[in-house]
Amino acid sequence: MKTGNYRFVWKAIRYYRKQGGEIVNTPSFIIGLEDKTTKEVFPHPISHFLFKKYHRNSGSVNNELTVAQIIVPFLNFVLDKVNLKLSEYTDIRGLEDLREGHVNAYLQYCVEEKLNKNKTLEIKENFLSKFYKYLWDEKVLKHKPKFKLGSVRKGKDVIQVYKIDFTYKKTDEILLRERIKRKDIVPQNHESNENRTFIRLHYIREILYVAKHETPEIAFGVALQIFGGLRKGEVVNLTRTALKSQNGQKYGVEGLVVLVRDRQNDLFNRFNDVSTIQVKNPRDQSCLIDTILNYLYKHHMEVVLKKIKKPKHPNALFYDTEGNPMSADTYDKRFLKLKNSYLGMLLGTQGRYQDYLDFSQTKWRSHIGRGVFTNMCLDAGFNEKQTAVLRGDRSTQSMESYFDIITAAYNIRKALGLLSPDQSNNIANLNMPINHKMWKEIQEFGTELRN
Repeated sequence: MKTGNYRFVWKAIRYYRKQGGEIVNTPSFIIGLEDKTTKEVFPHPISHFLFKKYHRNSGSVNNELTVAQIIVPFLNFVLDKVNLKLSEYTDIRGLEDLREGHVNAYLQYCVEEKLNKNKTLEIKENFLSKFYKYLWDEKVLKHKPKFKLGSVRKGKDVIQVYKIDFTYKKTDEILLRERIKRKDIVPQNHESNENRTFIRLHYIREILYVAKHETPEIAFGVALQIFGGLRKGEVVNLTRTALKSQNGQKYGVEGLVVLVRDRQNDLFNRFNDVSTIQVKNPRDQSCLIDTILNYLYKHHMEVVLKKIKKPKHPNALFYDTEGNPMSADTYDKRFLKLKNSYLGMLLGTQGRYQDYLDFSQTKWRSHIGRGVFTNMCLDAGFNEKQTAVLRGDRSTQSMESYFDIITAAYNIRKALGLLSPDQSNNIANLNMPINHKMWKEIQEFGTELRN
């Protein structure tokens, strides 16, 4: 068996067992080796660790899943190093050759590459220590790990546990807080990938798909932030007549210009504090074009707005549940719901635990859309000044600035090739779970508009 063609995975299963006088169909988890080519999964004997330490005792299938989602990445980390033939890993032939140095190296990787917080590292330490202790007790390991006995509170009780004497350097939490403010939707493990543009588009469409189903009242607003670089205050200040589709086409399919203006006196005269709904720089904002932006535009106009029975302002674009123009605070609350729904989807989807960690351990709110827009512009070849103009940043009123506006607007057309749905095959080999069925309706919508 060539190890380079295999990776460790966790897999949900069910089996029948006798409980009392009944036969019960019981959920559980196993650890297996997956053939990268055929996707066939072969159960691995190490699944006994989950069964003995967690399934049989805890009674909670979620405990098994949590442990599996920590053990599997560690095993794959070691497997990757073995395949790279690194000197520290050349002697590894199986689990029996694992040492403390390997788990220390993995946790150091979690600090430097995954930016794990110390609380997350402590959880990993506990489970990995139990894993090593299990391997030693089962007489699997050749070399006894250096354990230390410590006290851990479990409910109202204090119990003694064996823990590896870890030597890796922990996270500098102060530095971490400065580093983890998220400015793009691309996960850290893909930031240097040459197909970053297509990877970003996948995550954009994914989160907007969740928005359409979980927070439809702001889904189009989030799309405008991502594809137009709008701030949340600029989004809630929009009216229906502020959307200008180009070339006589509906729903912005051939281009969308948004008239960003300060409409506080018209939309928000019920508020005394309007600090969160100001428009910093009124402008005509060109949007990058993608089928899902057009799709959400149509859905917002024909479905979302029609559900507002008694709108307090007939020309507003976004409303709260009372029929008032939506405030920035309400928009924030809706986005937090979207964020939590997206995190829940990642956590509950097989193979997405690393994505869950990446998105849950970084700071991001709706302003991330503006950062995503910036990165798309830069990756499409716009220079910094052109990108600043496209973002609506203040710039000098000169012929040079005007020229940059014209050039940047022209370059948007060039960017369309990068954002085309048929480019998804560029990320086909990146082990990213793309639900093609999910996009069928959107792609059919795009085809319908262009015919």
